[in-house]
Amino acid sequence: MVSTTTLLKQDTKKVQQKLPTIDEIKAAIPAQCFEKSLPKSLFFLVLDYVILFGCYKALPYFEAYGWTGYFIWCWVTGMFAASLFCIGHDCGHTTFSEYEWVNDLCGHIAHAPIMAPYWPWQKSHRQHHQYTSHLTRDKGHPWVTEEEYVDKPWFFKHFAKFPISGLLRWNPIYTFVGLPDGSHFWPGSELFTSTADRVKCAVSAVAVFFCMGVAFHLSNYSVNTWFWYYYMPCLWQGLWLVVITYMQHSHPEIEVFEEGSWNYMKGQVQTIDRTYGFGVDTLLHHITDGHVAHHMFFTRIPHYHLMEATEAIKGVLDKYPGAYKHETNYHVWFKYLWYNVRFEYLIGKGTGVLRYKQSGEDTKKAI
Repeated sequence: MVSTTTLLKQDTKKVQQKLPTIDEIKAAIPAQCFEKSLPKSLFFLVLDYVILFGCYKALPYFEAYGWTGYFIWCWVTGMFAASLFCIGHDCGHTTFSEYEWVNDLCGHIAHAPIMAPYWPWQKSHRQHHQYTSHLTRDKGHPWVTEEEYVDKPWFFKHFAKFPISGLLRWNPIYTFVGLPDGSHFWPGSELFTSTADRVKCAVSAVAVFFCMGVAFHLSNYSVNTWFWYYYMPCLWQGLWLVVITYMQHSHPEIEVFEEGSWNYMKGQVQTIDRTYGFGVDTLLHHITDGHVAHHMFFTRIPHYHLMEATEAIKGVLDKYPGAYKHETNYHVWFKYLWYNVRFEYLIGKGTGVLRYKQSGEDTKKAI
């Protein structure tokens, strides 16, 4: 009988994917895609705040339909809060403007009110981009190997399969508790390695707590009001981020690389563009359907140029079978739930390249 690891080693040797260089791809992208416009970025920042203001003005109309209306309102408001997060995301990647101080100021303006500590997130998120699909260094999308999975208690093995878990995986699990790379609120966490980082963490955390306090004041100091009309929409914003991030990096053909097998281009082509449809991609500033372009040039291309850059990148990657991955997922929420059930852990540790073991799959079928 041939083991799964042996089969994966044989498969890895057979398939050595040829890829273009990052310079080849950059040369195919129109020069204007790399231009940053501060007025345009500020327009989108203000627009998202105006829309969120409208969401709160519309709240009574939703609540007229009871709890169903309220949770629909949370879903909608969470989506637009995720849109606001994407503007802060541009700031963190320095694609908001050419000015660092403007990026940092507007990044805090976008992130602090939705309970996202800007500078700590910027630090952890950059590592995700620098080491996309690296088994141990890609902290923004932590990978679980077979060896790690079998040692987990039942609850932790199956936590992600519960639909409600998505509400908690960004805030508080990732940002507050700090799984897997350290708390984004505590200056002493493992995420920070210098005094400057710790000071930045403290500043960003204070900004978040200040906004939480303002929300509490606007709630007439009612914990109940604060929870249902501030914290719950923030949880739904986190759920949108979890869904978006998970679906950008989950697919039956995804490969994850160990040290020595990974390189920048191999990692970036494991990213998937997904079209959600119904105008959602535009409302989310194309973080969904322009994510391959964003990943390849995460410090260079603002969100409003992503689709033009995507078309150019597709023109290059289409010459390399399987290099560009795209799906249209109008049912993305159901697919997210299904993927969490289906993709349990990675197999092939020690081969250099790991792939998902899918729930119900017989890994010994090819013997």
